[in-house]
Amino acid sequence: MSSSRAFTKHYLPVFVLAAGSFAWFATRASAAAPAPLANDTIEAAMKQMNQAFKALGKGITAETRAAALEELTKFENAVISAKAQTPDTATAVDEKKRPAFVAEFRANLCEVLKLAADAEIAVVNGKYKDAEGLLKGKLGALKSGGHDKFKKDDEGGGKGK
Repeated sequence: MSSSRAFTKHYLPVFVLAAGSFAWFATRASAAAPAPLANDTIEAAMKQMNQAFKALGKGITAETRAAALEELTKFENAVISAKAQTPDTATAVDEKKRPAFVAEFRANLCEVLKLAADAEIAVVNGKYKDAEGLLKGKLGALKSGGHDKFKKDDEGGGKGK
């Protein structure tokens, strides 16, 4: 018997058994997948939004104009990133109602984006008090309402239903 034939005779069954075992384990692992991890993209975006919001909350003046515009840009980019995601709390919503819940999440963040753009326009036009009013008033209210509706209970938010 040639050496390649002996190799095939002895090792081919081992290879087939190993490949079959791997396939079986792979299907079992996907069937018993653990619960999805927290949506890191939304978490990072929300963290960035919060940091920018805090920085903007220190006041906007002619002297802080450039920094405020930079923070507003960071805030707007984070909103754009977050609104494209599905919140983790959507898994707790009835399957039939989930698309409407996700649409409401996205619409809420679109409203946030509009207000941030309005605040940016106010800053560009030198209307710093108007910008602060938008951020502290309307945007603050949207933030609070959004967290009540879309954030997990263990993070201090609402039920997500």
